[in-house]
Amino acid sequence: MKYHSLVLSFFFLLLISVYPFAANSKGGEVSITKEMKEEGPVDIEADELIYNREAQVYEANGKVEVNRGNLSLKADHAQMNMATKELVAWGNVLLSEGEDVIECQRLEVNVETRLGKIYQSKLFLKDQNFHITGREAEKLGENHYRIREGSLTTCNAKRPPWKFTVKEMEVKEMALGGVAIAKGPIFYVEDIPVLYFPWGAFPVRLERQTGFLIPQVGYSNKYGPELKNGFYWAFAKNMDTTLYFDWLGDRGFKEGLEFRYALTQETKGQASFNLIDDQVLHKNRYAFFIEHQQGLPYDFYLKGDINHVSDHEYLHDFDEDLSDRAKIDSRSSRQLRSILFGGKNWDSYSFLVQTGVYDDMTKKSNDDTVQKLPQISFYAHPQSFFGLPLFCDVMSSYSDFWSEKGVAAQRWDLFPRITFPMRIFDVLKFESGIGGRETYYKPHYRDYNYDNILVIDRGTGNIIKADSTDHHPELQYRKSELRETLEAGMQISTEFYKVYNGEMISKISGLYRVSKWMHTIEPIIRYEYSPRVNQHEIPVFDEVDRIPYTNQVTYGITQRLIGKPEKEGVSSGPDEYGKLIISQSYSFGDPYVVDKTIITRINIPSGDISNIVTEKKQYFSNIRGELWWNFNPYLSAHGDAELNIHRGSFDVFNFFIKAKDKRDDAFQVQYRHTRGSVQNINLTPEFLVIDPSNQDSSTRSSVKAINLDARVKTIPSLYLYGAFRYNLLEGIRVSGIYGTEYQAQCWSAGFVFEDINRSPDRTQKKERKFHFYFNLLNIGSVGHKPYFMSL
Repeated sequence: MKYHSLVLSFFFLLLISVYPFAANSKGGEVSITKEMKEEGPVDIEADELIYNREAQVYEANGKVEVNRGNLSLKADHAQMNMATKELVAWGNVLLSEGEDVIECQRLEVNVETRLGKIYQSKLFLKDQNFHITGREAEKLGENHYRIREGSLTTCNAKRPPWKFTVKEMEVKEMALGGVAIAKGPIFYVEDIPVLYFPWGAFPVRLERQTGFLIPQVGYSNKYGPELKNGFYWAFAKNMDTTLYFDWLGDRGFKEGLEFRYALTQETKGQASFNLIDDQVLHKNRYAFFIEHQQGLPYDFYLKGDINHVSDHEYLHDFDEDLSDRAKIDSRSSRQLRSILFGGKNWDSYSFLVQTGVYDDMTKKSNDDTVQKLPQISFYAHPQSFFGLPLFCDVMSSYSDFWSEKGVAAQRWDLFPRITFPMRIFDVLKFESGIGGRETYYKPHYRDYNYDNILVIDRGTGNIIKADSTDHHPELQYRKSELRETLEAGMQISTEFYKVYNGEMISKISGLYRVSKWMHTIEPIIRYEYSPRVNQHEIPVFDEVDRIPYTNQVTYGITQRLIGKPEKEGVSSGPDEYGKLIISQSYSFGDPYVVDKTIITRINIPSGDISNIVTEKKQYFSNIRGELWWNFNPYLSAHGDAELNIHRGSFDVFNFFIKAKDKRDDAFQVQYRHTRGSVQNINLTPEFLVIDPSNQDSSTRSSVKAINLDARVKTIPSLYLYGAFRYNLLEGIRVSGIYGTEYQAQCWSAGFVFEDINRSPDRTQKKERKFHFYFNLLNIGSVGHKPYFMSL
């Protein structure tokens, strides 16, 4: 209960200092204005103004108005005693500051001591939507207040669905962190008392409040009932922490700590630590997640995002501990990433140092996982070249790739480029460019891990165990290498457009309040060339290490739908409502590999292979397309696809559609399909070598999944929710989540049921969870609303 907001706002509104002023009569109305040096001018108007010089009392009657800035006082009558500095107003008293309003029958305040009372008051605070009443509210001293027969609700109705009442509440030392003592607090649902306490005490401050958080209750069929408790400690203005002590049924007790700080505007961050003695797995498990950004002298900066878990199953069992960004990495790429970076940006240059550590969720050990320790980059952004119509830019970097047992090396990369943009007949846009690239590799010498290396004889298909680089030198990079190449290209494009009046599609234009539409068509042709270079002797860490021989032309078209709003404002349109991009490439050099050799299953101990598909090549690339629809808030969609014309099917087909209606129903569907290929294939005259520990960035893993989310409004304020996750590739349902929520103007309550299936690798077993939450607007909640229900 935030009764202190009532008292503070009320007395702040009352502090309109009134001092001796001059009167100027205009007809039957009196207008008084006095310019105050520190607090601004005071304007007073009334039908009648009387000044008793002997008693030093001003009396105003009839439509009294006192204004200073956005503070306003209205009443039927007001009286100001200049000797005692007592201000009294009565009869339909109305005080307001912005959209915050106090109504009362009588007001008494000493403008010098700033102590006083209001009677039969009603207060409305816009930001919190607080509606507060009190028979009497009194300021007794500095940070000392008393309210008698008061009530609080965030409901707008005359008969609120819920409210708190108190017989009397006294607040002391609020600014320093005092205590509010309430006598007879009662919680009402409609007019029915539900909870009653003889008295209550709670901490109050002008700022954040230290105290226990409302517990969260849940249930899992695997581990039993759950109870989550938290204690919030605001021990400094720029720092706070939350301590957790949760009981997770059969798993036992789990402790947690969250620490947040904001030392300056540039230096802030947060950290969380979690620990559990898991009684199911019989081992200690932990995780920590740290985010930090630091301002440094001379406009340098430092940022970090550190994530670590004791075991890979932690992500399945305690998904709620991870930040949203960490969840995305761990679910999509199956990696938990930690990164530390810093540098400085100038108008024409950028300097960046970063260190990246990756925890591969698909492996039991990260000994073969390559880390960047560190990578240093310097960029010179495009800028005029000696005043000529030429532009120069430079990309340069140093990278130290390190792994415990796998391939490791240092890499220096320099890539300067010159471009020449121009317009032809003010219709065609033409740009050409050329750049030279030089990359130097220096290996870290170490013994290679041969445990997972397979060598397949092309003639017989037999597997030969790799046990020495003497037999297979292609498995180890032993000497420094220098690769030199160039990249050149040119591009020509133009734009056609046509403008349509919104009346031509009046229903859609009226729905989105668009007066005019513009449709643009932008054809483009681009040529790219990069010579053939020997890259067989250098390792593969990322896309920089394999620059393919390129001699190709790419052609495509981009279409846009742009709408101009009916009313123009500072931040109004025109807005892009749709975009479609279609492109394809044709190679004059090496053909594109449209079907790489794919091994669907390998048994390393026995060497059994279930399937090998031969390569297929063609000179036309896949047809690529991307589509965006941004008809928010009712319709938005995004899709991308790659059509393999050799097979007549899609290698990539992804789409996301979200739709809403005016009833507030919502539906969204996400489909992901990517045809995968084997990772890191090295071809030699005799052997096909497959190393699962390395990953070629040009290859991709197979994905086929569908996610459905829906919200349906049944009767007013009652919503039904559903979410469905299905792995089409494995043919297994991932999860089904169902819920219902009642949303009133000032409160909401919901129930959620989660049916989580086992994972394909069977490390995650089936689990069913039940969760209930209840929220009072701007007061607090028990439990929390799941993310999928916020469509």
